Amino acid sequence: MKIIFIGKPGVGKTTLFSRLTKRQTYSRPKDEESITSDYQTGVFERDGVTFFPVDTVGLVDGRAVREGSSSLKDADLVFVICDPRDFNATDDEIINEARKFSRKLWIVANKSESEEAEEAAEELYRYGLPVYCISALHKKGVDDLLDEAEAQDAPVVDKPNKESVSCLVVGAPNAGKSTFLNAILGESRFKTSPIPGTTNEIVAETYSSEFGLIKFYDSAGIFRRYRREELRVYNMSLFKDALRETDTVCFIIDASKELTQKELRIAALIKHKPCFLLFNKSDITPLSKRRMFMNHASETFAFLPAPGVFMISAAKKKGIKKAVREIVLLKARAAINFQGLDRRIKKIVEESRLHLFILSAKQVSFSPPAILIKYRSKRKPLTSADERYLERMIRENYELSGVPVKIKWQKLG
Repeated sequence: MKIIFIGKPGVGKTTLFSRLTKRQTYSRPKDEESITSDYQTGVFERDGVTFFPVDTVGLVDGRAVREGSSSLKDADLVFVICDPRDFNATDDEIINEARKFSRKLWIVANKSESEEAEEAAEELYRYGLPVYCISALHKKGVDDLLDEAEAQDAPVVDKPNKESVSCLVVGAPNAGKSTFLNAILGESRFKTSPIPGTTNEIVAETYSSEFGLIKFYDSAGIFRRYRREELRVYNMSLFKDALRETDTVCFIIDASKELTQKELRIAALIKHKPCFLLFNKSDITPLSKRRMFMNHASETFAFLPAPGVFMISAAKKKGIKKAVREIVLLKARAAINFQGLDRRIKKIVEESRLHLFILSAKQVSFSPPAILIKYRSKRKPLTSADERYLERMIRENYELSGVPVKIKWQKLG
């Protein structure tokens, strides 16, 4: 597994490289001329996985990243290393340039040995990329980072394949569902109108994207008001059938308006499906309001499985490609194989205040995943707060954005 380290000077790239390779360095390969300054490569093995870290001394700004793009494209993972307490425009430029050339981009917030640094690192989630807090100098979080890298080497979750994906598009009337789908398909196959509830049934269309084949189901009109109760019941049954059959859910929300109870009711219906949020009409939504939605979506929709959050403008066709890619990646994440699960669960519990003794933890089903944890405890049974804490920690240890995880607890003794 080839991992490229990039980042501005002084963020700890070489410190992490030395920590991993025990300072075993190699000369610069002659066939790679794209990087503007010297760099060093190393090799080490862990749990049967061979790593080839590359410390790119020269990739220190956006221009250098562009010149070194061929190396980024060849890498299995790219670590953008930064100091969260000294994050500035150079770091921002490096991230934005690097994501153009690599689909496996992780932000590694080094020097995060303090609570202050970890709090500063929370701002980095706005890029929609995995963020890992470590301290290369003190070896804090390094093992967890490598565990994540090893999981990426597993064939089940290595990268999205070209299998077909089905996606149900939901949202309140006039949120822009049909406009979004027409922007993807490149033509007006779905009816659009400023009048809410223009479409009155679930419509299916297939789209061949560069990421794979996607079958879209448009639920427009399902959530409008009905004069006849039997029509509402009938359309809701159509919706639930489609929800049950599809792989993923794309929840579109009108960012130009205030959230209503309707959005919360829709969210409650989809909480057991892999999903993500698209805040539409960003072109007519003030910046302050867009930031509010991005920063507080996880709190507003706390019962959803930590969904990814994206800003788009379907009418202007902005952010569409990123949304299409997320549909495919979401299905791949839902089919995750929890490598090293037993070891990680035991470590999480040991580092917590939970008075449990974990006997075993194993994955018992896929898509969406379910985990069976067997444990012993001399104290009272687990509380809902304990269960939420452990689920949150599992999500932090694996890339599970938008994926519902069912955890079954079995107390023995």
